[in-house]
Amino acid sequence: MPYRQLVMAFMLIVLLPFAAPASPLSLREAVSRAVANNPNLAEARIAVTVAEKQLEGAVGRHYPRLSLEASVTKRSESTAFVPAQSATVPPRFSDSYAFLGPVLTLPLYQGGQVQAAVRLAEVRHAMQQDSVVITRNELIANTVATYAKCLQLQTLVAASNRALEALNRQQKDARLKLELGRIARVDLLKVEVQQANEEQRLLALQEGLKNAESSLRSLMGEPVAPGGAPLVLRDRLALQELAPDFEAGLVLAKSKPKFQLHAKGVTDAALNRRMALGKLLPSLQAAAGYQQQLGFNPHFSDGIWYVGGALSLPLFDRSSYADLARERLQQQRAEQKLRAVEQQIRLELLQASSSITESRKRISATTLAVKQASESFRIEQQKFSEGAGTMADLLLAQSAEAKAVANNTQALFDYTIAQLEWHKASGDMEVYLQ
Repeated sequence: MPYRQLVMAFMLIVLLPFAAPASPLSLREAVSRAVANNPNLAEARIAVTVAEKQLEGAVGRHYPRLSLEASVTKRSESTAFVPAQSATVPPRFSDSYAFLGPVLTLPLYQGGQVQAAVRLAEVRHAMQQDSVVITRNELIANTVATYAKCLQLQTLVAASNRALEALNRQQKDARLKLELGRIARVDLLKVEVQQANEEQRLLALQEGLKNAESSLRSLMGEPVAPGGAPLVLRDRLALQELAPDFEAGLVLAKSKPKFQLHAKGVTDAALNRRMALGKLLPSLQAAAGYQQQLGFNPHFSDGIWYVGGALSLPLFDRSSYADLARERLQQQRAEQKLRAVEQQIRLELLQASSSITESRKRISATTLAVKQASESFRIEQQKFSEGAGTMADLLLAQSAEAKAVANNTQALFDYTIAQLEWHKASGDMEVYLQ
């Protein structure tokens, strides 16, 4: 190996332990990364641009259309490709001829279809913008829930590690006391059984934590691969006061894209109905152009201009009547869907409010239970070390402490998710970006 590479390798080995660790990831940073890098949200933003181009196309139907038209024909026999203009100007015959020239077409009236199409494109563009916000809010909600799940599992893993360390100490102590004849072998077996159970529980929690961290990385738009470094999270599950107001939440939800998207859906259906009606109304357009007429055998060349208009009046079209009836039903369907969305929002707000109240009470109760269980376990440890307690009481106290910690952590997690559900139902997800 060259000298320079040896020096670089040596410096890498020496300096690697002193490299700066990854900075802790806060909830706000996780949400910001997800909003900036998630491919699903990026795809939704591109869809807005597609809707903008569709709007430009709809507006373009108002403008005149200029085209260049050409045709070439070869026949087995000559024909009058230019009719007679008068008694003294005969028709022009040829077995091969061509026409070439520009044509200007101006739509004057299309039964209101052009205006309705522009308005429909505007509504769908606005709906696509609402869809982006809804996609972003779903992404934020998933990120917050996954971050909270990581925090919950990290807490449980830490508690399980502490319990396993205590069991290891108890096993050593029990083995020593067994050798001294102070306890029965069954007491040692009880410790070993609980130790094995705790090891299995710790393994399951660690695997669950790895999966949750991988999900969080994926939501943030990061590539997921096996063997990644564990995430270091800055925030912790904690009680954050939120006083839900149903009426204020309902008013806020109706102003947000989740509700407005379906309100615009009613307008979309009404415009589709208007366009279906336009197919049954007269249409009028003007046309003007210049045409160069060319004959090849015999040779002839001449140019003419023309201007005119065309009126189309539908008298009977069974399919158009069926389309109009279908769009009328689609409008009624959209109106009922809007009612159903409002009812769902009301239900979600009520359920979230109830969950907030219930989980807040559980936090208070389980916090006190953790303190009592920890103190009970401490007392049992002291009693057992002094020979005044039994192994069964000690292990029971330890299990009670582990269960109290798990219940408290679950209550904190449920409270966090209940708050999330409230913000999600009211559409106020910007709080996680502030």
